[in-house]
Parts: sequence; C-alpha cells; structure tokens
Amino acid sequence: MIWDSNTTFWDSFTWDNPGDETPVVIGKVKKTNRKIMSSNPTPEDPDILRALCTRMAKGCKMHELSLSIKQNTEATMLGANAGLSAAETALGLRKKELAIAYAALQAADIAGFSMLTDCKLRLAKLYGQRWNANWEPTGFPSQSTAIPDDAPTRLTLLDGLKNYFTAKPADESVDMGATAALCLAQHAAITDAQSEVDQAESRQTVALSNRDAAVGVLRKRVRGLIDELTILLPNDDPRWEDFGLNIPANPRAPEPVKSITATALGNGKVELITEYATRATRFRVEQFIVGVDTEWQLKLNAKDLEVVLKGYTLGQVVKLRVVAANDGGNAAPSPEVQVTVT
Repeated sequence: MIWDSNTTFWDSFTWDNPGDETPVVIGKVKKTNRKIMSSNPTPEDPDILRALCTRMAKGCKMHELSLSIKQNTEATMLGANAGLSAAETALGLRKKELAIAYAALQAADIAGFSMLTDCKLRLAKLYGQRWNANWEPTGFPSQSTAIPDDAPTRLTLLDGLKNYFTAKPADESVDMGATAALCLAQHAAITDAQSEVDQAESRQTVALSNRDAAVGVLRKRVRGLIDELTILLPNDDPRWEDFGLNIPANPRAPEPVKSITATALGNGKVELITEYATRATRFRVEQFIVGVDTEWQLKLNAKDLEVVLKGYTLGQVVKLRVVAANDGGNAAPSPEVQVTVT
C-alpha cells in the first residue's frame, strides 16, 4: 500500500512485530478541493447573482427530489430572487422620485431668483442701484445689492424681503412682482420643495438598505446551494452544469455572451452592458478602434455586467466585444457592437 502523507497522519506507536511494517492509522485529514470554491464563486454583482440564481432554480426543479436538496430549494431560490427583484424596483422608483424632487427644487429656486431680481429692481427704483442706508432693512446681505450666489442665502433674503414689505407696504409693487405676499409664497414653495427632497432622500436610503439586505439574502441562498451541492454531488458529476455551475473537477469554458450594447455617454466615455453567460465568472472586454488598431486589444477585465469604458477621443469609432471566461477557459467572443464616441 502507498501512504499519502496528505490524507493520513500517524500517532507515535511501537512495533508489536518488528516485521510488521503496517502503520497504525488513527484518523484521516479531509482533503480540501480548492477548485470547488474557485470554479464556483459567489457573484458580487447583483445582476449576475440574479441570473445565476434563475439557472440554479432550474437545476433544483430537475434534481431537487433525487438529490434530497433540503435547505435551498427551487421555491426558496425563486423567493429570494423575487425579493431582490422587488427591492431593485422599489429602489428604482425611489431614485426616480428623488430626481423629480430635485428638479422641482431647482425650478423653485430659479423662480425665487427671478423674484429676487424683481424685488431688487423695485428697490433700486426707489433707492438707487448702489447700497445705501435705505437698503439696510431690506435683508440684502453684506452691504451689497447683489443677489446671493448660494441657495440658502437667497432663501433667507426672500424671508427678509417678506418682512420688509410687510413693514413698509408703500414700497410694494404688484406690477413689478415685489410684494410681501409673493415673497412669502415663493419662500414656502422653496421650503416645501426642499422638504420633499429631504423626504425623498430618506425614502431612497431605506430602499437602498432594503436592496442591500435582499442582495445579502440571495447571496446566502446561492452560496448555500453551492455548498449543499458540494456535499450531494461528486466533483466530476455533470449535473453541476444543470444548475448553471462549473463541474469542479472538470470545469468547461462558459457559454458565449449572446449580446452586448454600447452607448456613448459623452466626455470620451462609453457604457457597455453585457448579457450574462452561463458559467462565466469574469468577462474580458476587447476593443478595436477603427483606423487605429490592426487587431483586437484588451480594454479591461470585468466581473460586472455593466461597465463604463473611459479614455476615448471625441469622434472615434470603436468596436467592442466581450469574451466570457472561467477556470475552464474562454468562450467564443460575443457579437461585436460599434459606437461613435461623443
């Protein structure tokens, strides 16, 4: 018998029979197949995580009963996936709400600036363009008749002018749009818009936290099923691929990426979105700049499906393709896309 020092260990012993060369084995050290972890890592990117979970759920549907999968079943996998999907949708809605709230605040601030201009013209008609003692009670800051650059100071000035016109109604002008009532209404419009921004930011923070929690739940399920399969399936069992996973003992190259899209973002940037490829753990992004390159060049290696490519020149025509890869090798390149850099 040949003894593998990696799989056995010996305690100290004495020979009962000098001619007996069989060692006393008191235990075995379990081998760690490092390739299991390296060939089937848990994705970090939420989009890849969801795509992999969908494939794993299909594998559960095929083999759940025969393999006696108990913890991470088809139902639990699909439930965790649906939870992340709902959380992503909720976060998207909160982001949209916040964008709308910011736009409303910007519009209110612009209207406030316009009103301050009207009030300034009214006061200048009464007391002149340059700062003097008559401007002191109006609320214009720093002994200047200039409209403040920052929004908080403009808001404070609107409140000051409301107080001033309330105290001196003779200086008001409805025709010129300079009255206490108008200043009060515009001040309220801005503060209400700011309040909505604050609330929208708070709702987005909650939605982001919920999304992150849902990602954690799904990641735990995906990792849990991989760990279950590590116990239930031999390392060379072809059924690993039914779960969208690599066969640990013999990983094959992933399926090719079927489609990619590229969008010019301006400032020499291009957004590239890659469709998930089964069994892929990384993606090689290659470029071909028309009129410059004579062969395809590596742009970057990515683990995410959405990346922003930088460093291009305005007007360049760039061809892009993606090569999916894993421990088993590289897939064939994806179809090419072409984009003109802006």
